[in-house]
Amino acid sequence: MSLHSRAVVTTLVVLCALSEPGTAQTCSPTSGGPSAAEWISRSVAAVGADRLAGAVLRYQATASDSWNYQSDRPWYPPYLSLYSPQEFWYDPAAGVEGAASAPAPMTGPGVLLLAGPSATFVRRDTLTAPAQAQHGATRKTRPLNPWSVLYDWRVAGDARVVGRCIYREYPRIALARGAAGAEERLLIDPKTAFPVMYSRIEPHYLWGQVRVEYVYTTWQQAGPGFYPLQSYRLVDGAEEQTRALVITGRSDPAQPVARDSAPDLRLPDPALRMSAVTDAFLVPTNPDTIRVAANVFLLKNRGYAELATLERDTVFVMEATQGDERARQDSVWIGRLFPGRHPVAVVVTDLAWPHIAGVRFWVAAGATIISHRTSRTMLERIVSRRWTLAPDRLEARRASSPLRFRPVTDSLRLAGGRITLYPIDGIGSEGALMAWLPGSAMLWASDYLQDPTQPTLYTTEVVGAARRAGIAPKQTAAQHFALTPWEKVAALAPAQP
Repeated sequence: MSLHSRAVVTTLVVLCALSEPGTAQTCSPTSGGPSAAEWISRSVAAVGADRLAGAVLRYQATASDSWNYQSDRPWYPPYLSLYSPQEFWYDPAAGVEGAASAPAPMTGPGVLLLAGPSATFVRRDTLTAPAQAQHGATRKTRPLNPWSVLYDWRVAGDARVVGRCIYREYPRIALARGAAGAEERLLIDPKTAFPVMYSRIEPHYLWGQVRVEYVYTTWQQAGPGFYPLQSYRLVDGAEEQTRALVITGRSDPAQPVARDSAPDLRLPDPALRMSAVTDAFLVPTNPDTIRVAANVFLLKNRGYAELATLERDTVFVMEATQGDERARQDSVWIGRLFPGRHPVAVVVTDLAWPHIAGVRFWVAAGATIISHRTSRTMLERIVSRRWTLAPDRLEARRASSPLRFRPVTDSLRLAGGRITLYPIDGIGSEGALMAWLPGSAMLWASDYLQDPTQPTLYTTEVVGAARRAGIAPKQTAAQHFALTPWEKVAALAPAQP
């Protein structure tokens, strides 16, 4: 390779490193020049958010939402994604965005989710009510609209200029809000004053904290202003959500609409402030106990069931769902159900993120983690992740709490055969395990039994795995599946050669 070629390659590598989302930006301080408030005003004027003259902005979009947390390979892409058509109206005077789940006549009846600067409401016909349960979701999607970001920053009035940064190969003016560790940033293109990227740190139930970036690309005419054809939410550099405007004919994809021809976007209480709440399926309500046998119990709350059993001198726990608090509750129940000191082994049967959010608690407690051989990399990532925003128990005990991992290949006998783990190994259940407890003739089916009323691929795969293993359960249960006679489940699966 010639010296000139090496120089070209080096330059390309540097540019890629600077522009890759989720990485630290190369920034330098600035002195003098416009203030943060002036830059925000320039940006509002550049995109035309102040030129709608009492109208609202209407646009249709295709929204995509990555379900990385429950894909068939939740430890690497590609991930399962959900696509949905949506219709939006945005009032730049009030900073309120209304979203309908599918295109509908603008003045017709229906349900509209209203995302304001600090609270979320739902409007059904003429009734508008607070929607606390949806506020966490709208807090994630609201910044996909850069006009709403500019509104929020202008109203807050606390931004400061922190430097000039290289982002996507070009210098940007960097504005910041908040203190170190919880700082938000807004990057503005100095040559056009268009917003380029908004970023912040968010808490996360599995990763502790994540860096979130909203990137605005391919700007299009929107009446007297401009709007990005696509907006992206990137989490630690990976695309998690997108909003792509629908282009129809020759009209602009986003257009002003007279206020009296649009849905009512007024909020009943514009001053209401909501905090983002944890998703309901992650709220660890105290579990109830369901006795399966003398030494086998289901621990079940509104979100998930788990299984705990004492075999010989070891407590085996099937799953570590919901997070640190659920694992702590399980630990308390285990102490009541099985008094005395016992080593604990946690069986992770699959890697959906909510199913393994309690793994760090058990590693910190010294438990052995048992899972499919393909799970090792993901579990190592979870345990090695540093929680800096809100340090958990593992952070305090990291030096003395290594991951003790035991893999399962074709099968694994535990406690002298009182438990045997088998891979389910269907096309929809690769990497997943089920647990056979012969003493109670009980099969724990992970998350792969869900519907007791009709045949499904998952049911067929669990029944097929049991037949291959030569076991004859009398009862079965799973994370979202009540204790059920096996014959009822087996009847839903077709005979296999």
